[in-house]
Amino acid sequence: MDGLGLTPTQKEIAALVLAIGLLYVFARVGYQQFFGERFTFYNVFHPVRRITARERNFISSFLLPYRQFNDKERKTFLKRFAWFKSKKPFVFYGDIENSEEIKAYVSASAILLTMGMNDFRFEKSISRIIIYPDKYYSRIGKSHHIGEYNPNLRILVFSAEDLAKGFSIPNDNRNLGIHEVAHALMFETRKKASWEARRFKVGLIQIKNIFESREFQDTLSNSNYFREYGMTNFYEFFAVMAENFVESPKQFKSEYSELYDTVKRMFNMELI
Repeated sequence: MDGLGLTPTQKEIAALVLAIGLLYVFARVGYQQFFGERFTFYNVFHPVRRITARERNFISSFLLPYRQFNDKERKTFLKRFAWFKSKKPFVFYGDIENSEEIKAYVSASAILLTMGMNDFRFEKSISRIIIYPDKYYSRIGKSHHIGEYNPNLRILVFSAEDLAKGFSIPNDNRNLGIHEVAHALMFETRKKASWEARRFKVGLIQIKNIFESREFQDTLSNSNYFREYGMTNFYEFFAVMAENFVESPKQFKSEYSELYDTVKRMFNMELI
């Protein structure tokens, strides 16, 4: 034994444990530096799957903004899309034949809203995505829903039927994928201290002040541009507004220029 009371065998075990610990630390740091994502068993064993030509064609068929991107923007979008679709766990309930298309709708929604940001992974706000064939009963809301975001469980839930409908008409300002992802993005930035997160949170405060003003409420009541559901509360108004920002940006800018400019700064992009 030495001065610490360790036998040679115990010293060898301690050295081995230390070596394994150091190896883990170096592997974790190296992984996060190289891949830009958290070092977890799920991430390690779920590598990013490359986008196929069929997937690219499908994205182009349903996502109008993607068709308007330049080559560099499309490359960025596809790289991020592949990451989200590969890394986020999707759970399907019931008979859903077009599961890959449904994954594409959700992934495209998440990546489109974060195209102007460096952080697009929703690691603090989305842990998994649950899909039902159509309208489902929510135990939390105690009613039937077509989609929802649960910030406590970090779960997005969608009706596959209604999710697809949201992309069937690209300019009707009704897009379930964009709506629920917008909710998740509000929680994603809540406790982050990065510049883009602070910029987003400042924008939320500005929009909340606008939304709660008597003058703006009067304006909304005399307009049908934002659908009525957005009047429920600020939380829902922001999600509805995100739908309009994506699907009718020119009209948005024309009718609500101040609000539009605030949203444009928050997302750091313009889809006109």
